[in-house]
Amino acid sequence: MLQWILDILRGVVIGVSNIIPGVSGGTMAVSMGIYDRIIYDVNNIRKQFKKVFMDLLPILIGLLVGLFAFAALIGMLLGTDSDTIPLTRLPTNFAFIGLILGGLPVIFKRVNMKKAGVPGIVVFIAFFALVVVLPLLTAPEARVVDHSFVNMLIMIVLGAIASSAMVIPGISGSMIIMLLGYYDSIINAMNELRHGDFSALALLLPYVIGLLIGIVFIAKLMNFLLKEHTTLTFCAIFGLVIGSPVALLVQNTDCFAIANPGNWVISIVCCLAGFVVAYLLSRLEKDDSQKDG
Repeated sequence: MLQWILDILRGVVIGVSNIIPGVSGGTMAVSMGIYDRIIYDVNNIRKQFKKVFMDLLPILIGLLVGLFAFAALIGMLLGTDSDTIPLTRLPTNFAFIGLILGGLPVIFKRVNMKKAGVPGIVVFIAFFALVVVLPLLTAPEARVVDHSFVNMLIMIVLGAIASSAMVIPGISGSMIIMLLGYYDSIINAMNELRHGDFSALALLLPYVIGLLIGIVFIAKLMNFLLKEHTTLTFCAIFGLVIGSPVALLVQNTDCFAIANPGNWVISIVCCLAGFVVAYLLSRLEKDDSQKDG
């Protein structure tokens, strides 16, 4: 039961992170210490369906809760529906920076820089730069999306793209969707469904189908890379994860101008709280896996 509760909490963090532009669900899975486990489960779902399903179920429950139950709250904290920047945006982003940083000690132990050598350093720098550059790109105007068949097909493609970004640590699925101009439409559809408007499913179901398709294919790729090129893959992951807090700060520089001393204190406290939560969850996952072994 304790393991279930912990996995649901991990799933909630991953789900909420996929709503926030600049934060990657894959990064959160790494920080929570369950990235390898999820990749293994997805790749073995046909061979060990019952075992894998029971292992992923609490994470999926938490992920859905994070995606749907907290969409409105996160929107309010970030001020996505407002023309003004709320004071809660900076603490919210700092909480996620803390969540990212809290998983670094466990990740760092898996990066063998001596074995990686110069190629590992080059890979680390390249993927670090990739994450930092993404927020600097200008997002287009939000696209108007109706329930036509063409838009349903577009949602499937968007879901596959977003899932690729969710599975790969450091690449934010919501950031990619925002850069394509569809972020507002998907968030609005989630909020409509929460308020009982089931017509929103015409967009959300194709999106979810795309997510599932993308997750399966990208998980297979990541499984191959983790097995065959472990050291370089973790150098890339480390670069992506290290770059994520920088990307969040770059993306939210407008918060600095309105932040007062009290706002900074709250933000630092939120960052420390996020760090502790991620560190404990990643350590508990490590301990559980050692017991299982």
